[in-house]
Amino acid sequence: MEILSTGEKIRRARVQKGMTLKALCGSEISVSKMSTIENDKVTAEEWVLDLVAKRLGIEKESLKKDIIQEVNDELKKLSENMFSKNYEKEIKGLIEVTEQNGLVMQTFQARIQLINHYIEKGKIEELNVEISHLYRTYINIVNAETQYLYCMTMAKYLHTTSEYENALVFLNYLMSNFDTLPDSITKEERLLIPYMTVACLVYLEEYEEAKKYLPLVDELLEITENKRIKGQIHLQYCLISTSENGEENYEKISEYLKEYPEMHAKAKYFLAVKLLNGGDVEGAYKEMAEAAKIFPQESLADNVTLLLDAMNRFVEEGHYKEASKYVDMVVNAAIENQHPDVVEKAYYFKGRLLAENGSYDMAETYLSVSLDMLIKKGKTRELAKRYQDLAKVYYKMGKKEDSIRYFAMSIQTEGHI
Repeated sequence: MEILSTGEKIRRARVQKGMTLKALCGSEISVSKMSTIENDKVTAEEWVLDLVAKRLGIEKESLKKDIIQEVNDELKKLSENMFSKNYEKEIKGLIEVTEQNGLVMQTFQARIQLINHYIEKGKIEELNVEISHLYRTYINIVNAETQYLYCMTMAKYLHTTSEYENALVFLNYLMSNFDTLPDSITKEERLLIPYMTVACLVYLEEYEEAKKYLPLVDELLEITENKRIKGQIHLQYCLISTSENGEENYEKISEYLKEYPEMHAKAKYFLAVKLLNGGDVEGAYKEMAEAAKIFPQESLADNVTLLLDAMNRFVEEGHYKEASKYVDMVVNAAIENQHPDVVEKAYYFKGRLLAENGSYDMAETYLSVSLDMLIKKGKTRELAKRYQDLAKVYYKMGKKEDSIRYFAMSIQTEGHI
């Protein structure tokens, strides 16, 4: 990404036109003065910019923008296109520009944008790296405004990595300063604090505590024009079940999130989990089916952690037939994602479900591959469970010696936990 200063723009346009400094200056401007302008040693007066713009055939306003204005405009443009194909490349290029020019505040803002992008895409490894870069930038510009931005970003990050209690540490700090935040923080930005607080409390199933913040969340719903936030608020209402307007809130989720299929599908998943926990198995199956239908295929690999969580809930609660409908989708997403941990888990669930369906030979293959990957990671507690699973498969296959051997390995492994 290339962002030019006023002087660089003048020089670039002049050279492209094949015009000499003397020709550009004419009799009105000295060559030495124009040279200092092009090299950003001095700022051009309005009349100089008028003359230069006319002779170069470009707009004066585009010349007037200095590098800070250019960066700010680019930041705004990128924030409105966070889901575009080239977003990550472009925002990283902008970060490089800001760092090269010592624009620390703009670097900070661009890094927050990139972190929000990684959060939406579920790119945890990239997120872990970028969050450390953000802190190193933040410590150079600590003030009331950047403190709000940093704490909110940390809360979002910790929420994404399922560290809800740690996220609440940052959110509780912001809530304790809710009425004394600087005027530069808009009302909508302030109300994102209780909104995020409710989101964390819902995951922790602390519904009564979450209800305390709903009057502020109601305020956010009234003033925000952000459809994604509106949809998420109605999802919160559904999950907390605080009103009799359940059907209305349910319909609002789809109304506001229909243009955001990835987020819409995630909402369906959370509703499925709630229904499953409440014993409404048929309703949970329906929401899961709709989530799978809505989820953009190109986004599955980025959201494989969520898919694995769904698979885990269905498998561990014995919904094998329903889980089998989605296991190939999960395996394909894991392979595309390429992270060893998610591939291992996907193979494990595939093996478990094959075993439940009586396909023991294939189950042995998947469970063995999963086990080999797990051994390399050295996770003892998980190893004991895997040994048990393989022992059961071998028992059902009639391979009693192998079954006994793996049961023994499971017991021995548990003894080291």
